[in-house]
Amino acid sequence: MNTINEMLGEKHCEQHSEPQDYEDKLLIIKPEKLKEQYRNPVVQYFYATSGFGCNPINGEKKVFGHFLADGMKEQLYRSDFVGVADKNQLPSWATRRLEILEKPKMKIRVFQLKNGSDNLFMNHDHTMSHGDIQAEKYMQVYGGEVLADSLEEVFTIGNTDQPPGYFGRSLSVSDVIQVCEGKEKGFYFVDSFGFKKTEDFDIEKTDHKKMMKILVLENDRQPYTAEIRREIHAMQSVVGGCIEPVYFEPKGDALCWCNDEFLLNGSAPNRKIGEVLVHGTCYISGDSVNEYGEYDSCSLTDEQIERYKEMFPQSVICLVKAEDMAENESECLTQNMD
Repeated sequence: MNTINEMLGEKHCEQHSEPQDYEDKLLIIKPEKLKEQYRNPVVQYFYATSGFGCNPINGEKKVFGHFLADGMKEQLYRSDFVGVADKNQLPSWATRRLEILEKPKMKIRVFQLKNGSDNLFMNHDHTMSHGDIQAEKYMQVYGGEVLADSLEEVFTIGNTDQPPGYFGRSLSVSDVIQVCEGKEKGFYFVDSFGFKKTEDFDIEKTDHKKMMKILVLENDRQPYTAEIRREIHAMQSVVGGCIEPVYFEPKGDALCWCNDEFLLNGSAPNRKIGEVLVHGTCYISGDSVNEYGEYDSCSLTDEQIERYKEMFPQSVICLVKAEDMAENESECLTQNMD
């Protein structure tokens, strides 16, 4: 692993006899392509996602992607890179972020029968012979992006590592999981063994009106949208404790919510929201006047979600003996290219 101020070069890259495809790879930017005042190895890591320049046969073409340190999107040329970063030499912060980037992801919703329902915890055969799967008896308890690539992994997450904002029972028989995208898109009934796809589950009949669309900001992870119930316990589950607002939006139509004891509970620094460096997982919700004339949390609009994804693309970096330096760099990486 390199020291904090050692610039990265060929010895920090994978060694190959032939040029490599850069798509979905962590690359190292040549030091001379960075402005002198910003030359630091933190800035050199770039995650490539697409572009003709990813393919070595296309010559001097553009590579699209984002800086690993701050998540800001950029387009560079293939010649701007030394090569593909050697994973065995990455600093710990880069290893964490790369692991999350490379993990498969699924957008899901989870629906559970309300307490007292006749078919609660009953398997598919019993349910079908006792009134069918009745969407009107279900309530949505979560919607969002989870680090999984199968229903089996979703089931495990729902029992052992529930995502921020999940507000329901552990996943069990009689629950319904919606896979929102991909080849497995559809609704799946959790059976005693495995899952049964159901074709006629109607979300509009479920209890989902209290769901609120938010933007979740976790350490070392890009922002993602989630749907949580507009209830205090669901909101607290996102941040892992009592919530406290952080004001940052001049229009006053959005708020960031964090754990009110983040300085006491050992949480790592996350994002700078307004004038506050928030520690630990936080989220952004809309803020508007409700029917009673009081300000209350509400869903973000699609335009707000895109704007805040660009404002808070990644968490700050904390380096030993250089925490303040790293935090400042993470805010201005998009200005580093000549």
